[in-house]
Amino acid sequence: MPELTALDPSGLPAPVLPPPHFDVFVFGEHEAHLDGERVGVADGQSVHEAILDLLQQHARDCRGPVRATVFDRPDARTVCIEVAPDGSSRIPGPDEEGSWSAAPSAEGESYGSHRGPAPVSHRDPAPAAVAERVQHIREAVDGGDTEHAGLLAAALRERLTGDHGAGHPQALEARAMEAYVAHLAGDHPLATSLAIGVARIRCGLGDARAADDVLRATAAWERLLDERAASAHGRELLHLWTHVAGKRRLDHAHAEAMRLVRQHFIAPDTGTRGHGGRGTAVPRDTCAL
Repeated sequence: MPELTALDPSGLPAPVLPPPHFDVFVFGEHEAHLDGERVGVADGQSVHEAILDLLQQHARDCRGPVRATVFDRPDARTVCIEVAPDGSSRIPGPDEEGSWSAAPSAEGESYGSHRGPAPVSHRDPAPAAVAERVQHIREAVDGGDTEHAGLLAAALRERLTGDHGAGHPQALEARAMEAYVAHLAGDHPLATSLAIGVARIRCGLGDARAADDVLRATAAWERLLDERAASAHGRELLHLWTHVAGKRRLDHAHAEAMRLVRQHFIAPDTGTRGHGGRGTAVPRDTCAL
């Protein structure tokens, strides 16, 4: 999935959509379902080869790698794999952005063997459709039309949220993208609200990326000029930071951002918030449909 744009000079990074994700359930030597649809297994082909072929077809549809969590019931194991358009596959490391909490494969750095052409997929090519929409948003941003980009991003977020729920990885990244476009357009209240929404959901899901999302939301919050809005959003940010701090040890950037939010309530600001904020640093690759 393509990036929206490069790192913005003001410090807010463009969100990067993770590879599309599928759930695969293997029920036997010749039966498997991918996102609820039966996988066709040709004569002489193993079920694992059929799964890899179908994932390759999806990768070709979206012009980028796709990922899947394979629940192999007969073998009582779970495998997390990534398949590229050329058919190559790998198992993402546990620390990679967008990796899963499921157990890694006991077979090491491979899954099955990939031979033969990919079968024709009869699934709705949703990954390709999402990639096309992201590309349109990117083109609008590159052309300086942030208003149109914002409308496209909002439509994508609403569509994905309606289809898959607000907590779906692609719906979350679409929301993060909409927040970034709002930031580029100078609509800092909207950017803050959307970014906090992403952070809130990821905190609720126990996602390891929650701390970086709260950091991004804090960077957007610092650009607010309205003190009432800053206080209202600041209270939620402080709650989110407290939640994150209770789950993990905060690194320096996260701890400093939490301190700045807390300071807002300890001592009133002596001046008006500037458009540039206080300069919370945000990591370049903090987000990974």
